[in-house]
Amino acid sequence: MKKTITILAVLLIASTAFSQEQELSKKEKKQLEKELKKEQQAEEAAMKAQVIGLMVEYQRFVLEADKLRDKRGNSVQVQSSLNFLASDSINGVIQIGQNAYVGMNGVGGFTLEGPINNYKYTYSEKNGVYNVSYNLQSSAGSYDVRMTCYPNGRADATVSSSWPSKLNYSGYLVPPLNSRVYKGTSY
Repeated sequence: MKKTITILAVLLIASTAFSQEQELSKKEKKQLEKELKKEQQAEEAAMKAQVIGLMVEYQRFVLEADKLRDKRGNSVQVQSSLNFLASDSINGVIQIGQNAYVGMNGVGGFTLEGPINNYKYTYSEKNGVYNVSYNLQSSAGSYDVRMTCYPNGRADATVSSSWPSKLNYSGYLVPPLNSRVYKGTSY
């Protein structure tokens, strides 16, 4: 009987030690998963920043705007498939649209298209931000575009012309092949 109690005590102590080892391994496993997830997110962020850099450098991008803001600061949420700025390295597009009305461009707004001139960009290594400027010549006039592109894909652009008006586009910069915009008829 004494032997049986001793054996049971040894088994109990061994099982307790074994369960503590399993708990440690669960904690370690969670820690490893957490570290792996962080590494994966860092790799994805670096890849996205690299894609943003290539789009800016090669002048091939679409800024799909989800918000427009006028010169007074009034903002409105918009459909990104109808409100965008685009560049294909030679020509650019500026469009505003909405589903509620049918405008001259067929999407309830206006679409300007023309060649891009004076394309310039700068890069800030400190925060990974690109500042882009170019001029779009359309049949309706000349438009200056100033854009700030962040490494996470967000972008803000200000479009101004010779008449005293400015419009700010805020949204995401995407490669033209991944864009889901619908371009209306241009002037």
